[in-house]
Amino acid sequence: MSAQPSTSLPVAPTRDEHGATVQQMFDRIAPGYDRANRWMSLWTDVRWRRRAVEQLQLDDAPARHGIEEPRVLDLCAGTMDSSLAILERFPRSRIVAGDFSSKMLEAGSSKLVGEAGERIEPRTMDAHQLPLEDRSLHGLFCAFGVRNVSDLAVATAEQARVLAPGGRLVVLEFFRPANAIARVMHSILGATILPGVGWLATGDLTAYRYLPKSIHGFDDVGTYGEVLREHGFVDVQAKALTMGLAWVVSATRAKESDA
Repeated sequence: MSAQPSTSLPVAPTRDEHGATVQQMFDRIAPGYDRANRWMSLWTDVRWRRRAVEQLQLDDAPARHGIEEPRVLDLCAGTMDSSLAILERFPRSRIVAGDFSSKMLEAGSSKLVGEAGERIEPRTMDAHQLPLEDRSLHGLFCAFGVRNVSDLAVATAEQARVLAPGGRLVVLEFFRPANAIARVMHSILGATILPGVGWLATGDLTAYRYLPKSIHGFDDVGTYGEVLREHGFVDVQAKALTMGLAWVVSATRAKESDA
């Protein structure tokens, strides 16, 4: 029998005023968030997630970790589209869908039916202080979330802490554009399409003015790779999607022999 998803999740504490503001913003847009993503990307975000999830490489979890059911955190899970994509690709995985917006998780709770209700656990949490044990995860996935954290170094250290040696980190994100084509595309999207479509889908223009600004205020993909290496990750790789509009960054939690 499938587990019944919670309809009322506790509010996660936030690190600072920025975190509280972003949390409140995502709470407001939660009812229309999926609709906005589909309209703005013309369903490209679904394809991006599937490509990114592949990089978790959990098929060999029995050989790498000695377990049959790898434990995965979908961090900044939102309405849990990524959690479902992980389960579809790796059906033996156990997934914690973590987000600091309880409203986002609640908006996606109707998706947790059948096997998804058994294997995906929504939990409110802040990325700077994950309520998980050291080395307890075999994979950690984050789609469009790391650029919203208040302290990237602290959040990255937490990701390294909860991943077992050899565990995989995969981040799907909009990074600050490094080439001219991507800069032009981001400028057009940020000035016109993102605010307009986001407002139509959610009724919240402020949120979809913030999101383009968050891209230009974030690291470029190369700088982010250095942050990962500084916090115990190896084999850091970055793959551009749609001419650099988005990126998939993957890395492996170093073993002691690699450190």
